[in-house]
Amino acid sequence: MKRLCVFLSVVFLALNLWASPAAVNFDNLPNDEEFNSLLLDFGNAYQSIRYSDIQHKDEKKSQLEAAKALYEKLNAQKKPSYDEEVLKLLVMRCLYNYDEVTASQVESAFAKINKKYPKNAEHHWVYGNYLVSTGRSSEGKAQLESYMKMKDYQISHFFLEDYAYSQFMCGMPLNAYYTLTNGGTIPEASVNQSMLSLIKNNINESSIKETYEEKQVWKVSSKESDGYNYVYSTMLGVSVPCKGEWGLNYSAFSSQTPAFCLLSPSLKLKQKDVGISILVMAFPGSSDVDSLRKKYTEMFSAVEDGKVQIDGIEFEKYAYEDSTKYTDERNGALGYFYIASVPAGKNGGARCEHEVNWQNVLQNDGTDSDTRFFRMSPAQKRLDLPVCYLIIVDSCTALKKETDSLMKEVLSKIKFD
Repeated sequence: MKRLCVFLSVVFLALNLWASPAAVNFDNLPNDEEFNSLLLDFGNAYQSIRYSDIQHKDEKKSQLEAAKALYEKLNAQKKPSYDEEVLKLLVMRCLYNYDEVTASQVESAFAKINKKYPKNAEHHWVYGNYLVSTGRSSEGKAQLESYMKMKDYQISHFFLEDYAYSQFMCGMPLNAYYTLTNGGTIPEASVNQSMLSLIKNNINESSIKETYEEKQVWKVSSKESDGYNYVYSTMLGVSVPCKGEWGLNYSAFSSQTPAFCLLSPSLKLKQKDVGISILVMAFPGSSDVDSLRKKYTEMFSAVEDGKVQIDGIEFEKYAYEDSTKYTDERNGALGYFYIASVPAGKNGGARCEHEVNWQNVLQNDGTDSDTRFFRMSPAQKRLDLPVCYLIIVDSCTALKKETDSLMKEVLSKIKFD
């Protein structure tokens, strides 16, 4: 089985390799002297794991002995409570890192708890952390999200740390920062400083005065549950759906030129497939809709065609036709453009950030190596400026119905921040 290693600009934090004991309700655990002694020893080892160098040989031995002793005690319980089962899963999760239990044992323990207690949430927290630490970041993040939903989002700051770390490990440092600070309601001075430093070291400020290469401006997500990939820019605060078979092109950015992404879906006519184009242009620092409207209505001889809501932003819509172009079975040119100024959001681009599914990366990297290393690229923070967006669609009259249907779906999935 391939192992996945995500290479960061700083060393991994030991504190995030272990699911938080806050998932366990200690009031529901046995209260006899022997159990309390074992639990105390494990608790001391756990704190050492969180805050000390876990590679020291003697320290590692004492941690292992404490974890194994508690594990044996929990295994001997004839009718364990739910919290004893969760604690056992937490201990197994630690023992896994010492190669004392296998992945299949951890997974079987989780499956058993999940079947027995389908309405309980805490085991999802522990198991989610386990998955994140083994490189299955997307699966782990999904487990943590299950916990949040089951708790109706009434969660502790301990959980926020773990969930932020899962987002970070999914290549979403902007979301990780947003979570860790609870959307800015928790001051930076009050959060875990080591984790905060790790996250902030992977976020770059953006400036309209700088020049950025294409890969700094745009990224493409893995295929998501809705069947779409997304080309997105956290720097510009936009996320646009696309599909793997579509042509895709995007630009660099400088203060002299707008940034753009060009999508090229293909629609079918009787005799051939016809490509259409969806061009998304971004003009950072501009809210001058009037000038752009004038320029492009004159360019296309376009007429106003109402207004449309795109992710809660009201865009002006214009339509154009030209019978002198595409004079074959396409029956002439047909197109639209949409225009609006989008103010800077409050999330620094996090709303448009998509996760990296490292398992998909691993499967498609073209090598058979048992261990692969991938560098996590920093995220660009959203420019703190308005961005004027112009979306231009170029199609043909013969495919008006299909073009309208496609654009309805595409526009419904665009996000801004």
